[in-house]
Amino acid sequence: MVSAKQLEGGYSFVKASSGNEQLKFHIVPTKGTKVVLYQLTASLARGLAACDGLSINEEAKQSLLGALLLAQWEDCSSKGRFDYDVTSCETKVICGGKKFFAQLNEKWNSNSPTPIENQVIQPLGPSTRKNVKIHREDILLCIARGDNESSVLISSALAPQDGTLVVINPNPIEYGHVYLVPYDFCHQVKMLDKRSLEYITQIAVEVADCSFRVFYEYAPLANPVAACFQANFFENALPVELLELAPVYGNVLDKGVHICEVTGYPLKTLVFTSNENLKLLITVVMEICSVLEERNAVFSLLITDCGRKIFLFPQAQSSSAVHLSAWECAGYFIFKKALEFDNTSEDEISKILASVSLDDGAFLALKQLCGSIANKLVF
Repeated sequence: MVSAKQLEGGYSFVKASSGNEQLKFHIVPTKGTKVVLYQLTASLARGLAACDGLSINEEAKQSLLGALLLAQWEDCSSKGRFDYDVTSCETKVICGGKKFFAQLNEKWNSNSPTPIENQVIQPLGPSTRKNVKIHREDILLCIARGDNESSVLISSALAPQDGTLVVINPNPIEYGHVYLVPYDFCHQVKMLDKRSLEYITQIAVEVADCSFRVFYEYAPLANPVAACFQANFFENALPVELLELAPVYGNVLDKGVHICEVTGYPLKTLVFTSNENLKLLITVVMEICSVLEERNAVFSLLITDCGRKIFLFPQAQSSSAVHLSAWECAGYFIFKKALEFDNTSEDEISKILASVSLDDGAFLALKQLCGSIANKLVF
């Protein structure tokens, strides 16, 4: 795993790209496709004990799902399925209190979707959306819920319709970068629904690794066709995770949902946490996301802490459809040119983040909306 180390002296970073590395098309597997199948238990709460009291920098015993995902990913890497070796890219922490990350990656393409192949996975049925054909070798595994008391690994099984495909991103930004694609993605009315968010959160719980982070982006103008979850392994905490929080709603000691705003960050950000009630946490976040989708608002999610913490990055509307990716919102930037990588600064990154941030009035309205929705659902 690549780790970013604090360096001495002055550093830099890459300008935020005008595009995002979101999957541009629709992915659907065919009936009869056999995959490695990992069956979760039916309980969302299972696996939380593995993360209890674990900090990001502590060593943890790797879960079966985490080990499987990385073993499959590394196997694809050894077979040349990626456009480049992301582990060889230079990464550093930019000088300053925010500890922004910068990566020099001259081969990275912020706008490249998964390549369309002539072979392999065809649509399940008629769809008005454009489909990407994913090569079978790009599918690492499928994750689905089972009826067993413990998780089960099946070396070869038909991909169930209620499962989630784990597909490589051939243009990775970090170690273990994958797409998490619900099997019935094309049949969803909305870009995001409660069932999918709950499924993805359970996967984060099952991986039981605080370095595993999941991203979701919604930008209707820039990407009106499709969106999906992405995930990768960051060994170090992302900058937004290191800052102090100011309470917005709830008591952090209770078993419900606690909403805070991140203080001192250029991009106004909310974070939702729950000590025990993940179903309630997901319900509250999903209700808020639904309202934002109805308003065609641009926003991103970051799921961390083994599924117990969800960051919401709202972005101001832009007629040019320019927005930041979820990892850029979290403080991780990629540069394609060495000169930009060498000469960037914390001030420059802060200005980029601030340029897409909501103004004070809009952010206040969002906090009030979140509190109102939480009140309605908690009580």
